[in-house]
Amino acid sequence: MSQKTKPRIRNIPQTTLRRLRTIPTYFFLIWRWTWWFFALAWIMLSPQKPTPLLLLLLGITFIQSLVVTLYAPVFKIFLPGLPWKNKESKPGIIKERGAKRERSILRERKRPQPVAADEDPEILPALARSSNPYKDIAIYGLDVIICGLAMYFSAVYAPPPFGRGSPFYRYGFSPVFVAGFTYHYRGGLAAAIGYDLFVLLGLFLPPPMAHLPYIFQPQDLLGSVLDVLLVALFTAYAATLLNSITRTKRHEQDSVRRQRSLLHVSETLVAGASDIQQLLQQNVKQIRQGGHFEHLMVALISYGGESNNPQPQIDMYVESGRIEATLPDTSETLIKQAAQSGEKLVIFEPLDRWGQEEPGGIARFYLPVTKERQVYMVLGAESTRKTPFEERQENFLKIVGPLLTVALENVRLTEQTADLAAAAERGRIAREIHDGIAQLIYMLSLNSETCATLLKRIADATTEESLMLAPVAERLDKLVTISKQALWETRHYMFTLKPLMSGTTTLTQMLTNQLREFEAISGLPVRLEVEGAEVSPNGDQRRMRKTAQVGTAIFRITQEALTNAYKHAGANQIEVHLLHLPEYVEVEISDDGKGIHAVPHSYDLGADGEQQRMYSGHGLRGMRERAEELGGTLEVRQKATGGTSILAHIPI
Repeated sequence: MSQKTKPRIRNIPQTTLRRLRTIPTYFFLIWRWTWWFFALAWIMLSPQKPTPLLLLLLGITFIQSLVVTLYAPVFKIFLPGLPWKNKESKPGIIKERGAKRERSILRERKRPQPVAADEDPEILPALARSSNPYKDIAIYGLDVIICGLAMYFSAVYAPPPFGRGSPFYRYGFSPVFVAGFTYHYRGGLAAAIGYDLFVLLGLFLPPPMAHLPYIFQPQDLLGSVLDVLLVALFTAYAATLLNSITRTKRHEQDSVRRQRSLLHVSETLVAGASDIQQLLQQNVKQIRQGGHFEHLMVALISYGGESNNPQPQIDMYVESGRIEATLPDTSETLIKQAAQSGEKLVIFEPLDRWGQEEPGGIARFYLPVTKERQVYMVLGAESTRKTPFEERQENFLKIVGPLLTVALENVRLTEQTADLAAAAERGRIAREIHDGIAQLIYMLSLNSETCATLLKRIADATTEESLMLAPVAERLDKLVTISKQALWETRHYMFTLKPLMSGTTTLTQMLTNQLREFEAISGLPVRLEVEGAEVSPNGDQRRMRKTAQVGTAIFRITQEALTNAYKHAGANQIEVHLLHLPEYVEVEISDDGKGIHAVPHSYDLGADGEQQRMYSGHGLRGMRERAEELGGTLEVRQKATGGTSILAHIPI
């Protein structure tokens, strides 16, 4: 038996045990049942036979005690799974009017629950409370009336015929405990006075069944009247003191949670993280617990649209926790609203808690964090509360925001430092190639062309020698072609190593220089068409980096397509079409060469049993991967007029 009981005791949540230790409102249940059994023993063990009225009073008070016990919030801690009336969820429509907006929200009613495991809950009322004060007054008043009537009609066994002469006298103190714990001095004294009225009623109008002679004694009246008043005062004082202690402990726990959260953010600030996503995921849960929020969101903001009117957009979104309610998720809309206005949003959406003990609502708070006069990040917090968020929650987010901004900027600077170091090394290697092997290959190409030209002149001078020199001329022509291809390959590697999109260089300028050099080396005419204008990042660092990444990918794809067309396609002309739009960049490279017959989404480029080498599988795979890494697409198409077209579409 004990082996089955131990796991159940161990499985009791710490929050439940903490409530039982710190919230003594269940004392009134112990008092009520103890004195009910005392009245039962008094009546049953009395020499006089119990009258039907006394038995009826025992039954009524038993039912009353049972209902009150089941209706007490502290009793529901032990049996949270039962279908209590106040826990049933009924949908309701709530209309919320904000700044120029009105919306209907379907919500699920749920009692607020503590988020942190180490939180001391507020003192529960002795009886469940509703949002209707008149209903509460009726319930508490009915409890006092039933106890007063039980005391009045049962004072028939011993003098005095009121108060202490009744077996239910001390049983009737329990409504005073209830009112004192719930409404403190006003409620306790009101219940005590109401109960004393029944004492006075027994003094001036004894109960009908009281036949024992009684001589009035002042101490009987004073004892019966003052007892309940002193109980009311003591209960109200104890409840006030416990509330004060609980609030103090909650403030201390909140302070510890905030300090722990700030310490975690500071440690991350010192230790650093590998990327921004990892940094946010490491800190968002700690921030949520530190601020005691049910739902916390961190949104990094970027700006897009026209350069003269940039619009804030959510660049990265990380969240922790969730409010358990079936309602439309408006978090992103409110985050954009806070980013657009640059001002904090404090929203409290009251819930019409039909059948609930206490009123409450959804508290929302959105704080924009600015950097260089632009909203850099928005912190959003949501919780189910009785009141809107207080100043301490706002101050906590105001402290966390700059710390998180510094940590994010440290990660960005670390990434930029690594990129700059890699770019510097690539630049050094590119210079070595340019000053070494590229010069040698260029001289080889130049000398090969010179030799081929001289040999052609000699062959044109005499017919006999032309026949003898024909094989040499053919070999020299191949050598010239190979040397040009080697020179373009070398330049290709140099461009791959060299940093791109540096300074004020635009994508159009990069492609123009690239095509001009390709024409000079290959001798193939290339025509460039540019449609639209490049969108300026307008000082947005994230958009600037994204634009540089897209420009680099477009440059590399064009470079690889030109290389394949020059080496394998046998083209006579190449066309490059560059399209700039606010949301994406598109480039199409087409030639009039031999064409390609490729199976869609396959890199096996063989056709008709013959392995075609116009576009290598590795080159196509590399181009496709460059586009897909940035969320874009790449298509290779056979032109109806002959030749091949490569279309890359990459969003900004």
